[in-house]
Amino acid sequence: MYIDGSKQGKSELMRPAFHQNASFFGYAGEQLAIGTQFLFDWIDKNGPAPHIEPRIVSVDILDSIAVVRLEVAGWLGNLAGSGVRMSDLFTLLKTPGRVEDHPEGVSLARLWRAWLEGKGPRQ
Repeated sequence: MYIDGSKQGKSELMRPAFHQNASFFGYAGEQLAIGTQFLFDWIDKNGPAPHIEPRIVSVDILDSIAVVRLEVAGWLGNLAGSGVRMSDLFTLLKTPGRVEDHPEGVSLARLWRAWLEGKGPRQ
């Protein structure tokens, strides 16, 4: 959902992956970004990024909770520009049955940082 929405530049594709009260913090350049609405607006305004290259770096699971580190290279678009890589940390919760439109679980938090390619922490 998240990657499909990012590639197509359509936040409605990723919205079901986030709980309605999920927290969201990160930096867009030097601007502190807070709230999932910032993410959804950014995706819609950035437009399609069909050639992004997502890679799961790590997954840590404890019962029904998981923390996932995702690196996404090759971002481009109206807001991203070009040559941008995003580092994401997601906290996920597996839920029994269905919670709203979440068939298997929800993202409760996303922390992220955008980097110019070749900069930032080691991939």
